[in-house]
Order: sequence, then structure tokens, then C-alpha cells
Amino acid sequence: MYEAMLSENNIRLNACFTSKDEAIRACGELLLKTGYIEPGYVDAMVQRDSISTTYVGNGVAVPHGTEAAKPLVKKTGLAIIQVPGGVDFGKGRIAKLLIAVAAQGNEHIDLLTNIAQICIDDAKLNKMLKAQSTKEIMDVIRTMEKQ
Repeated sequence: MYEAMLSENNIRLNACFTSKDEAIRACGELLLKTGYIEPGYVDAMVQRDSISTTYVGNGVAVPHGTEAAKPLVKKTGLAIIQVPGGVDFGKGRIAKLLIAVAAQGNEHIDLLTNIAQICIDDAKLNKMLKAQSTKEIMDVIRTMEKQ
């Protein structure tokens, strides 16, 4: 399932950002570069976080676009950015892992459920935070498919 939604080209390690907007835009650029979204979706991702934070806890943020931007999604996809130094999503919420979602229809519900499983599994989350290669991130994601 994830092979069609996430490739090593959609993963960036050891990133550093000065703001959450910069971090969210970087997520959107990965989705755009790999053909999952139209350019306007990136702005919708920033807008969505300004409406309600996309920080979900445990050092993880899940940037995604607004409902109105769904037509800008070409196909369902993910992008993952590891931010070892963290990026402030406001009120002291520091995200060290960004899992961006672009989904058509209701496909995002299953995706978000699986992302939540990563967030509450400290061992998997730590593997992703400490990964030294995109392959290591993909290996953790693949374990989600087997559950």
C-alpha cells in the first residue's frame, strides 16, 4: 500500500528549519516534486496549520491541506522529513518528524490511523528519528503494512 504513496524520493533526513511555515512548505515541495499535488496545495498546507495546528504530539506533525484543496491532489501520497533539532509548531510544541499527507477522497483516514500508530509506538518513532538513511525510514513504514 505505502509503496505507491511513499518512495525514498519523498523522504528528507537531517533537515533544519527556522519556522513551521518553512517546514510545511518543504513537505509540500517534496509532494509537488514527486507528482502527488498541484502547486496550490502547498499554500493550502500552510493555511491548514494556521487554522488548527497539525502538530499531533510526541514530536510529530502531520502537515496536510485544507478540505477545499482536495481537488489539487493528483494522487494520494506521503512525504516524511526528519528534523533532529526540531521545529516549533507554537506553544512549545517541537516537531522532530513531519509526515505530510496529500489524500484523495477518504484515503487519508487509514493513513492517519497508521501514522498515529507510529506516533504512539516509541520504538518505531525513535527508529525514524534516528534513521541515517531513507531506507531505514522505509523499513519502519513497511512494518506498518504488516500489522
